[in-house]
Amino acid sequence: MKFVISYTTRSAGSAAEGVADGESAQKLLAGWSPSPSATIHQWVQRCDGRGGFAVLDSDNGPDILRDLSVWSPWLDFELFPVVDLGDATAVTQEALATARGVL
Repeated sequence: MKFVISYTTRSAGSAAEGVADGESAQKLLAGWSPSPSATIHQWVQRCDGRGGFAVLDSDNGPDILRDLSVWSPWLDFELFPVVDLGDATAVTQEALATARGVL
């Protein structure tokens, strides 16, 4: 299944706490890799520095939970299951045909 993850940074207290949080997150990132069941296709950072997005495939919900939980002290997440537009179009056309049949 394909997912889009949106994340934003958690608010830090003082500027010094924000720097310390950023440094500890960078240290974690240097040695971290996603679960083997996840394939990250894109991972992009927002230009305002307040978050980013990732597009990934995984059929293992507990692994996604584990990966996101590692980052939860620094980041807030939204996780969206998605399908490719071509697949969505075919499903939508089928759904519309079914709906048309009851109108």
